[in-house]
Amino acid sequence: MLEADGHLDALQLSGGSSLMNPMYLFRGDAPVAEFAETMPPLVKWGMKTPVGRGFMKRYAFEEAYFRPKALELRSAVAMPLMLLGGINRLATMRQAMADGFDFVVIGRALLREPDLVDRLRAGAATGGICIHCNRCMPTIYSGTRCPEWAPGEVIPVPR
Repeated sequence: MLEADGHLDALQLSGGSSLMNPMYLFRGDAPVAEFAETMPPLVKWGMKTPVGRGFMKRYAFEEAYFRPKALELRSAVAMPLMLLGGINRLATMRQAMADGFDFVVIGRALLREPDLVDRLRAGAATGGICIHCNRCMPTIYSGTRCPEWAPGEVIPVPR
């Protein structure tokens, strides 16, 4: 229906709601302690219990983790699609374009390295250095940022 409507520029493919399984969308480490610190006292206490800690399961990080499902949709529609899901490396971006995706979405990697796209374009890097600690996620309540990044830091160049 969305494709037939013809009014969308592109469709961004995500993993759905994170309410019941909050870390599924983010893959990598589950920063339970950092999330707990942002919560009201009762919720903070609950997150420190075994049940609360179990609520935020850890899912191993794999670059382009939504790609398999996105490829299924890519084969079913002709409309422009955006691939996302832990994309850090230029090789993965090129593979996405070869797979027929029209756009690649980068999120957390840009929090870690705001100039990453410029450096990739200039050939000064082949990938980002985001470590997928997900400690950026609790910062959504106070100004989204990468706690690992310091303005002016020298970024090691991944080759």
